[in-house]
Amino acid sequence: MRRFAISSLLSACLSSCTAAPPSTPGEGDVEGPLSPATSCPSHELAFTKDTGCLNDGSVEFCLPTGDEALLARVRGIAPTIQAGSSRGRASCDVPAETLYFFPTGDAECVAPHGALEDAAWDTLCRIAALPEVRAIVPTWYE
Repeated sequence: MRRFAISSLLSACLSSCTAAPPSTPGEGDVEGPLSPATSCPSHELAFTKDTGCLNDGSVEFCLPTGDEALLARVRGIAPTIQAGSSRGRASCDVPAETLYFFPTGDAECVAPHGALEDAAWDTLCRIAALPEVRAIVPTWYE
C-alpha cells in the first residue's frame, strides 16, 4: 500500500511539472521587433524618427572588425548594410572597427529628408540596442 501511495504521489508530481524550453543561442538578443516595454535606445542615435532621413542617403555606425558572428547578427537585423573603408562620421577606430552604412532611401523613408518608416526605425533601434554599437549617426558627404 505504501509503495502504491509513493508511486501515485510521484506520478502526480511529475505530471504537473512542465519542462522549460531549452535556451537557444542568442536568446534575449535584439532579434525581432522591440516589444512595447522595450524602448528604443535613442541616446545611441544622433537623430529622431522624424529626422532619420535628413542625411546624404544613409546613417552609419561602427562594428568591431573581424567579429563575424556579430556581423551576421547585424545582417540578420539589417541585410542591406554596406561596409565602408574610412572612419566616417561615426569616427570608427580603424583598423579595430569597420564602418557600416544603413541606407535611407525610398523604402526606409516616408519622404526624402523626412521621417523614417516604422520598420526602418525599429531596425535602427535594434542595431542601437547592441552593446557593441556606440552610436548611429547621419552620413554627410563633403
